[in-house]
Amino acid sequence: MIRTLAVTIMTGGFVFAVLHAGESNGVSLKLSQKEFLTLEPILVTVTADKTLIPSLPATPSIPTPASADNSAPTVGFAVKPTLKPRKGAKPLPLTPPANGKTTTQVYDLLEWFEFPGQGEFTVECVIQYQGKTHRSPAFSLTVRRAAKEDAEWGPVDRIHHIPWSNYATDAFCGDTFDVVKRWPDSKLAKYCHFWNGLHHQHKKEYDKAVASFQIVVEKYPGFVLTAHAQQGLVETKALQGAQSNK
Repeated sequence: MIRTLAVTIMTGGFVFAVLHAGESNGVSLKLSQKEFLTLEPILVTVTADKTLIPSLPATPSIPTPASADNSAPTVGFAVKPTLKPRKGAKPLPLTPPANGKTTTQVYDLLEWFEFPGQGEFTVECVIQYQGKTHRSPAFSLTVRRAAKEDAEWGPVDRIHHIPWSNYATDAFCGDTFDVVKRWPDSKLAKYCHFWNGLHHQHKKEYDKAVASFQIVVEKYPGFVLTAHAQQGLVETKALQGAQSNK
């Protein structure tokens, strides 16, 4: 039996390269995107065969623990060139609830590491469980700074910092609202709609939160955070109902 653990870099789009299961370390790797804009979230979906690893935590272990002698699985990432961990990092919000233990988790590498504005990197996923270390094959990714003649220069320049870093839902950032109005077709727009939904939900502006999450669900069905946006809709509509019953 081939036991696999898959790591998928996801921001929507097509699969560019696949390393199939069957390597000696029992780990496979899939990529849906090789290049990311400056400040674009680097979303990673990790999936483990439950016969090999029973569950995956929502929070990765950064830096990766030196010891694999642990009773619960840990997920880490080895990035080269080495990057500093980002302070105060948090797991993705609105993670869809799992029925029991889950062997699939989504992580945002931009949240957990201080990626520079541009550069080329290799990343390995490191799973440790009960004295064993499981490593994925290394994959490469590029962070690209948009040139002024690039259609994405305006949106990236308007963002100019990471509004979704640490997922501070109580922090207002007009940049994300501007991006969806001025550059609705930008690669960053889907993240901005999602973040706007989070912000409106926190501010108890439930009608606006529903509208933002609904755009993510309807306009970006293949987006890795679509399931999270659907969870946002469920939670927000429940809050709407509770508010109207007061």
